[in-house]
Amino acid sequence: MKIVRKAVAVVLRPRDQATEVLVFRHPLAGVLIPKGTVEEDETIEAATLRELKEESGLVLDGEPQFIGTWKRVVGGGPNEDGPLEINEWHIGILKPDVQLPDQWAHDATGSPAEEGLKFEFYWLSVDENLAENLHPLFTETAKMIRAYED
Repeated sequence: MKIVRKAVAVVLRPRDQATEVLVFRHPLAGVLIPKGTVEEDETIEAATLRELKEESGLVLDGEPQFIGTWKRVVGGGPNEDGPLEINEWHIGILKPDVQLPDQWAHDATGSPAEEGLKFEFYWLSVDENLAENLHPLFTETAKMIRAYED
């Protein structure tokens, strides 16, 4: 089975005695964390920063700190209707040393499937309700973020 590596850019910031994670509302898929496919001959670190830039417009310095990997078997291709493959999600934490806006919109780039889509970015508290506030595909990611923060 083909393995497709995915880079997840988890941007965290402190806020009022708590931690928040950067998320966005995808007009077709709901609330997500920036994530995308690692390209051939690309490191997971580089893919994490590239995906963050393409989806949010953010260019951050520093290397992501990887806190875990999880796998899921899916149908291949953009509609997940092709031959089965393993998606291997690499969860990378970024803690910018600059203040970021509370919310903004960004026209996604880098993927034909996202062409013309505007993503609305905002922050969610890293608390017991995090997974419930994200698309169900991010449940495992939310668990890893919460474990990292505990």
